[in-house]
Amino acid sequence: MSDVDPSRRVRLDLAYDGTEFAGWQRQARGRTVQGELEAALERIQGGKRAVVHGAGRTDAGVHARRQVAHVDLCARLDDGRLLHALRGVLAADLRPLALRAVDRAFDARRDVVAKHYRYRLDRSAHGDPFARHYALHWPWRLDVGAMRDGLGRLVGRHDFGGFAAASCEALDRVRTVAAAELVESDGDGLWFRFSGPGFLTHMVRIMVGTLLEIGRGRLEPGVVDRILAAGDRALAGPTAPAHGLILWKIVYPDDDGSD
Repeated sequence: MSDVDPSRRVRLDLAYDGTEFAGWQRQARGRTVQGELEAALERIQGGKRAVVHGAGRTDAGVHARRQVAHVDLCARLDDGRLLHALRGVLAADLRPLALRAVDRAFDARRDVVAKHYRYRLDRSAHGDPFARHYALHWPWRLDVGAMRDGLGRLVGRHDFGGFAAASCEALDRVRTVAAAELVESDGDGLWFRFSGPGFLTHMVRIMVGTLLEIGRGRLEPGVVDRILAAGDRALAGPTAPAHGLILWKIVYPDDDGSD
């Protein structure tokens, strides 16, 4: 393994069950995805510090099917052995899917072309016990047509300040929602799908919470236009619970576009 550059930048593709995590970002207290990854990598490279940079921060309880991160390492293990070692150190709810050396210029956050999120509803009468950590149980009637009307109004480039959490630190609240759709799956499932270059803090969950209020008849689809125009969080619906949200994938310029 003498031909392996011990000092290199690697891209990590990750999946995790967010149930037991206090979010992505490392914290002084609480188990986090970033914290677990850094501790594992530092162990692998003999105690030398590793700083992992993610494509985005997920909140406590939010899952990821394909999160992406980069990290500069000084391990002499080649990519395959490093991936194997990392899988052996990490817990079962945090899985590295792929690892490869990349150019030093690659930045997991700045190079993002699109982020895809999905939010799942379990519409069964009883509540599926196998979906309780991954879908919001919603046994009540929904007007799917009205929700699709509201979804269509979200697409485009707007000031989404009315769909941002009070804790959002972004000064520029203008974002682009490239696609927003509602998909009814076999059985009792219902999926919200959103994609765009980037989203504000809690933006997807607030959009879902607002659409659910539209679906149950408490709000009209036109409220979306008023929220976008006024930037008033008070006009929007509640923030949907975190456990129904999945960061589905991150897209970069050289990705093949597969789902």
